[in-house]
Amino acid sequence: MTVALPVRPVPAAGEPLTSYAARLADANGLTRSMVLPAHRHDVGVPAGELDTLATLAGLDPAAAAQLTMDRYPPTVRGQGPTHRGGWRLHFSADWTCPQCTPLTGRRELLWQTALSPMCRHCNVLLTPATAASTDGIVDAGRDLTVLVNELIELAEASITHHTARVRLGRFRRLCALIAQTIDDTWPHRHDALPPVDESAARGWGAFPSADPATVATILISAAPALHSTAFHDQFSREGHTRRRGAPTRHPRKYLPLRPPAPPRRTIVAGFNATDSGRLRWLLTQLEHHGVRHGIRPEHVPALLPHPDDDGLPNPADWRTRWHASLALHILLTQTHEGAPSSSRAALAFGTADSDTSRLLDGVRLGRGISHTDAHLLGDAVTVLLNDGLIDYQRRRDILRPITTLPRLPVPASNLPEIDGYAPRVLALGWIWTRLTRGPMWTSPYPLVPDRHVRTFNAAIDPETRLALHEAGQQLFADADLLTIPAARATFPGVTRRYG
Repeated sequence: MTVALPVRPVPAAGEPLTSYAARLADANGLTRSMVLPAHRHDVGVPAGELDTLATLAGLDPAAAAQLTMDRYPPTVRGQGPTHRGGWRLHFSADWTCPQCTPLTGRRELLWQTALSPMCRHCNVLLTPATAASTDGIVDAGRDLTVLVNELIELAEASITHHTARVRLGRFRRLCALIAQTIDDTWPHRHDALPPVDESAARGWGAFPSADPATVATILISAAPALHSTAFHDQFSREGHTRRRGAPTRHPRKYLPLRPPAPPRRTIVAGFNATDSGRLRWLLTQLEHHGVRHGIRPEHVPALLPHPDDDGLPNPADWRTRWHASLALHILLTQTHEGAPSSSRAALAFGTADSDTSRLLDGVRLGRGISHTDAHLLGDAVTVLLNDGLIDYQRRRDILRPITTLPRLPVPASNLPEIDGYAPRVLALGWIWTRLTRGPMWTSPYPLVPDRHVRTFNAAIDPETRLALHEAGQQLFADADLLTIPAARATFPGVTRRYG
């Protein structure tokens, strides 16, 4: 007859059954196999074993069941006797926190899934148990923390809500496709993310990758698709294209279906001969500026300027300016290469080719352009020429991988924290928005709201703004320095600025 043990610890929040069984056994001088079979994992636990452990621990059997993966639907725990096709890792994978697990033995149930490649208690990346070491502690970063919290909320919601299960399953299949096709150039991501172990990434099929750092990078890379069907379809189309011709090692059932090419709909019709002629004249003018002044698509910022602007435009005008930038990029591409490319414009700005408007439809289809829009683009070209044709694409390429803020000649207290976002991230966001003239959704930190960067700007003094502007300009100068052949280059200045 099974009776309750004299010492009965309380299960910790999120603790898996196997971890609790080990603590229960240790507290009573027993081995774990005397409490729970040594071969047992935290999924597919027989009811009889749960009842025995619940009696020993003085728990309700339902409370004991909450410590297993069986509380989650197949979308999370996987399907069938081997639990394939979900977010759960393979049985051989064992992730631990390099910071708190060696000290406290801390483990969490969702560490057994690719939904949580980080310890939310310590804010560091998990590591395989066999490689856990305090020498390899990597900060999880704000973006991953926000994303993991959202994924865990979806996992809990999936227990009772069909919509959450659908979103998790859809996102999981897309992550598998990205994992199987990811490389140094795709998808675009900032260097704050851990490097991708391509062999580990390619292993994402029936089970997610066993490397938590690689999983973290894949999750962040795919994050825009969690809320946007346009991004999901764009990633899916690109992934399937890149996968074509590569050796197929995983069944297609674990991947998303390839979406059809999106029909380019015209949201506003009614272009007349005058609109068409105005577009041809604008193209002629842009071709003239290209020959005489050298203007090219890379000189277009993500938010097109206007002569009346003082810095960035008013947020109420961002959508109009954004579409105008896309349109000008498309037209300049056409003047230089003979054919317009809206996807190239979107890629240059780091976003999905999903927006539409009368201006964009008219330019994409060669139908025409309104008098107002033609003036907007013409005035913007004048501003760009007067500014000296800044290579905004180069600025975007240089700043996108930057995650370390240069040393500033102002006190650290001059950089405020806004709503939990670190001053470093907000300062880099400020540099991005000011020097690339682009919103945060095109930056390396797309999850940082633009309003927080504007709040940050209002909170800093003119001296700090000047220091940040000079720091951004120095980043461009350092990028030039790093292109000098190694035999001729010295880097003391870079070392002094970054430590």
